[in-house]
Amino acid sequence: MSLILIASAKGAPGASTTALAMAGVWPRQSLLAELDPLGSDLVYRQVAPNGDVLDPNKGMFSLALPARGVLSPDVVREHTQHLPGEQQVLLGLSRPEQGAAWGEHWDKLGRVLAAPGTTDVIADIGRLYPGAPASALLRHASLILLVSRANAEDLAHVRARAATVHQQMSAGGRRGAPIGVLLVAPLRKQAQAVDTATRVLASGGTPAQVAGVVAFDPDAAEQLAGRRRGRTHKTQLVGSVRGIVAGLENRFGLGRTAEAVPAREDLEGAAR
Repeated sequence: MSLILIASAKGAPGASTTALAMAGVWPRQSLLAELDPLGSDLVYRQVAPNGDVLDPNKGMFSLALPARGVLSPDVVREHTQHLPGEQQVLLGLSRPEQGAAWGEHWDKLGRVLAAPGTTDVIADIGRLYPGAPASALLRHASLILLVSRANAEDLAHVRARAATVHQQMSAGGRRGAPIGVLLVAPLRKQAQAVDTATRVLASGGTPAQVAGVVAFDPDAAEQLAGRRRGRTHKTQLVGSVRGIVAGLENRFGLGRTAEAVPAREDLEGAAR
């Protein structure tokens, strides 16, 4: 399976929304994993396929105990739930204090999520900062995507973080995963955003490359967050993410050995 890590370098540019949208349009079976050590909130915004609330105690919280022993894809699967549309999800921790229970087990989780199989993992790891617990996942990633607003100051933070991540992954002569940058910007300013990001990233000699533009679409983001009802499959946000996924497939060959699954019509289930 492919392990795709989605993170931010500064603030809240929309990494969690991007991860949810990407998992929803992924062309193969996927697992959306909330791996932000500081806590996640999908459990408060989404429901189960039958309309019931999700179990806040089933996910990373319940997986912490078996993670101290032998961890396997089957064990992880026992702690997942489903969103409407049958999107498989590993719910995250509800508060930072729970992250302490994981300690040194983040590396073990990364190895398991990246193990060969038919399920690709789209993991939201929150804000990536020096010493972040989830940094142990980096060495197991197939691709790292940093989400950023398309302004110079935010891109400067992304440039610095990408350089640090590359250095960390390359320690000991290892070959690290490619690093892509996803820009959140109005589509009418897409060319300008890409040009600005390309110049800022190149000025620091960072190995990161622009991987695409996620449409700035507040209404669709609210629907995906579960705060508003509506069909999202024809929105600019989801359409842009669908195009990004196709580009990632072509550029990095992600999951070519994985079993394809029928494409879902939309993300309506995730917008209820």
